Amino acid sequence: MYPRILRHLLLSLGILLPFGSQALTIGTGPLNGVYYPTGGAICRVLNVDHALHGDSCTVQSTRGSLANLKALNKGEVQLALVQSDVLHHALHGTGPFSGQGANHKLRSLFRLYQESLTLLASASSNITTLADIEGKRVYPGNAGAGDMVTSQALMGAMGWHPKQFAAYKLKSPQTPLEGLCDGTLDAAFVVVGHPSQAIGDLISRCQVRLIPIEGEQIDKLLKQHPYYQRSQIAANLYPGQLTAINNIGMSAELVALASLPDPIVRTVRDTLLARVRQFSRLHPALSTVTPELLQAQTELPLHSGMSDEVPEPLPLAPEQLAEGEAPSAATSAAISTGVASDVAPGAVSSADPTASRAAVATQPTSELQPTQLEPATSAAAPPAAPSDAVPTSGEVAAPAIQASAATQSAASAAAETMPSATPVATSSAVATSGAAAAQ
Repeated sequence: MYPRILRHLLLSLGILLPFGSQALTIGTGPLNGVYYPTGGAICRVLNVDHALHGDSCTVQSTRGSLANLKALNKGEVQLALVQSDVLHHALHGTGPFSGQGANHKLRSLFRLYQESLTLLASASSNITTLADIEGKRVYPGNAGAGDMVTSQALMGAMGWHPKQFAAYKLKSPQTPLEGLCDGTLDAAFVVVGHPSQAIGDLISRCQVRLIPIEGEQIDKLLKQHPYYQRSQIAANLYPGQLTAINNIGMSAELVALASLPDPIVRTVRDTLLARVRQFSRLHPALSTVTPELLQAQTELPLHSGMSDEVPEPLPLAPEQLAEGEAPSAATSAAISTGVASDVAPGAVSSADPTASRAAVATQPTSELQPTQLEPATSAAAPPAAPSDAVPTSGEVAAPAIQASAATQSAASAAAETMPSATPVATSSAVATSGAAAAQ
């Protein structure tokens, strides 16, 4: 009782209040991706014990990595989820940031989990290897997310150019991966977390196939660019998938600007590390998260607020895992993303209704093994509608190789492991359009 009274007294005096009246906002991804529920999980952990001293953590739905960095630089969000290869290019002023100069303001907080570039082929395409896609109608991915960066890197490693691929016209530009079912696409690249409900649905409904991304050129790509790793989709995650599928992996990272005050960063760090066990249960993509993985070295400089001594993880206390008050409808997607389950407190703001990106649960083969949840983890979820910035109409020269509009959204395992805190809505309403997820 007395500590609570003392805390409110200190807050009334402006002590221990690092944020003023501004909520901490995390730039994430599309509603049916993994970045979005991951941001929701972070906010849930921060909000459950009022770690922000009266303020609230909120999540903002975006197109993904590229949109998040833009929002971060404009001050629209304070934290952002970004894939590691995009961060590399931002740090060096290369790739999609050519001509913009190196961004020396970016700082790392946590390395969260592994993402993976995945190649899908239609049932009628006769594609069985990566090399078979040359000359086919190939959807390169979503340009609004980081998928574009990864797809372009792969195409460059293979020595391919846009003119080497057939043009296509999507019947449903808002759901480009449906082209694998309706005959307008032969193959598509997506960055997703595995197991993905959207991928499982395509496999079950349209007999879409997973194609390995491997070979001598891929080996060279991984050797030349250390922000890429060898990754696998574990066997039996999807219907009929009896063997592991090789692909390219990269990290999903939580970043901020150097100007974000150290006390704020310490609060995020201390709370998340102290509750890492609970955090890891809030989404399948987070199931392998450990304090060591979170604090693994990244290419970005570490934020100064992350540099002092860190706390020990808290034990899993049953009373802390009891179901709390019901979350508001506006935030129910943040943890479940497509599955009716408890939600992250961190309400949503959809900066871009056509958000797209999906983060990933796959682990690099050299480190942890891919997350194996339940067989296929009910992969057949509502049809995914990938794409942040998908072609609107007309013929598309397939590989202008832009980002892979990944459809992704692993079911929310054990979302009830944290009590629900009262969410705070951000300025924009949540968009529920059929745009796809890629991060």
